[in-house]
Amino acid sequence: MSGERPTVALVHATQASIGPALAAFADRFPGARLWNLLDDLLISEAEEAGGVTPALRARMLGLIRHAVDGGADAVLLTCSMYGPVALEAAADHRVPVLSSDQALFDQVASHEPAAVAVLGPVRAGVADTVERLRDRIGDVRVTGIVVDGSRAAAGDTALLGRLVADEARRAEPGADLIVLGQFSLAPAHSAVEAAVSVPVLSPPRLAVDVLREHFEARP
Repeated sequence: MSGERPTVALVHATQASIGPALAAFADRFPGARLWNLLDDLLISEAEEAGGVTPALRARMLGLIRHAVDGGADAVLLTCSMYGPVALEAAADHRVPVLSSDQALFDQVASHEPAAVAVLGPVRAGVADTVERLRDRIGDVRVTGIVVDGSRAAAGDTALLGRLVADEARRAEPGADLIVLGQFSLAPAHSAVEAAVSVPVLSPPRLAVDVLREHFEARP
């Protein structure tokens, strides 16, 4: 990688994803220069509409275009519901455009699980992650679980950890892999790992590792 710091644009659809994203970069790729773009209605409007509408898709594509036109060397979406939009945009831009859970899904597939429990803060996001994960890994039982209270607990790491760990314990007998589906649950990762004996995966550090490796491989 050249001596210049790469600029990574982080496109957020909720304030709750910003902290986990920044923490992951600080830990795994501190050399990146981060640019945060937030449209905090993208999730609530998708929930109200029952999914990502054409208008919301266009709005996200506009944010990605704004990031690229503004000089971003890579773009990372931190909201899982807009993963398909990231994949669409990746084909249209000269810089990497990553969904929040692209690397996560690859890691899940590498574990070759028989049953996966996906935990998330909101029903629409959990359902979306479950559906796309099923498409990615094929004949595997994938169960979605909404962690009640976790959305309100954003910013309170101890409370969030207890809430998510409790659900993980309940899910463990029927799963050989637990997935924290959204960036906002990442602060609970350590608490969940301590509470269960099966592997636990969450997306932020995995996504950051992919970007770091991309820039390290550049001449």
